[in-house]
Amino acid sequence: MIVSIASPFEQPATTGVMCLILDRSFDPDLLNHLFHGEEQSRPDCIPLFTSTPYADLQPAGPYVVMYPGKQSVTTYASTLLEQSDAGCVAWLSNPGLLDQALEHWRSLLTVRTDEDPLQMMRFFDPRWMEPLLLSLSETEKAQFLGPFSGLAWRNEIGWRYYAIAPQNQKNVVQPPAWLYLSPERQALIEQNRLNVIATRFANDYHEVLPSEGSVEFVYRQLLAGQDQGYEQIAEQERWLRLAIQHGDSFWTNAPAAEWLAREDIALGDKLTQLESL
Repeated sequence: MIVSIASPFEQPATTGVMCLILDRSFDPDLLNHLFHGEEQSRPDCIPLFTSTPYADLQPAGPYVVMYPGKQSVTTYASTLLEQSDAGCVAWLSNPGLLDQALEHWRSLLTVRTDEDPLQMMRFFDPRWMEPLLLSLSETEKAQFLGPFSGLAWRNEIGWRYYAIAPQNQKNVVQPPAWLYLSPERQALIEQNRLNVIATRFANDYHEVLPSEGSVEFVYRQLLAGQDQGYEQIAEQERWLRLAIQHGDSFWTNAPAAEWLAREDIALGDKLTQLESL
């Protein structure tokens, strides 16, 4: 079960050694920040793409970061994950499992799809962590966590956490591309992603939404907006505000339907016109 938690940097979600994935593409100065300070407080920092088909991408890729002690985690690392989609946090019961953990995470970098037998997946992207986990069976969730006891990430809802019981942990490393993303699963992941955004907006606009079924209401509006081509969060929020103002299924009624049907007007301009009604 996925739950909301406080920042794991302020209140650890579980015991064990904290391991981070930090993506250098979000900050080219990542390594300088991590190695700033006294030597004894510097973390282990290992390029995740090493020994994978994506090694050439490592200069702007993710690093696995493990600090020597709980008090050593820098403000920089916590701030980076609070303010960007730069990675996630996981816990190992034993630091001696780090090599196995690395091999496990590298196995997740490649997935199978019907379009491509070997496709890269940035599994550590916090925007897609929850949608992906919710698409997996219980056995697959255990395989996804591997030697880790818990996993935390920050998405539009806030800090989220998923843990697995020790007896269910899978310490056998799977081969690369063990995870298959069927067309049906990919569609489910997309639905789950939209539901995360709907949950965030339902929280933000709870005062003006129905007390019952607010997430379902928002999801329905966002799905309709997506069908019209609105897939960016800023556009989706504008679309939701129109639905709150004009009512459920406003897009099927005149004059909104006429504006939306026009092909000579850009998507953003259509929203502007609808907002002026």
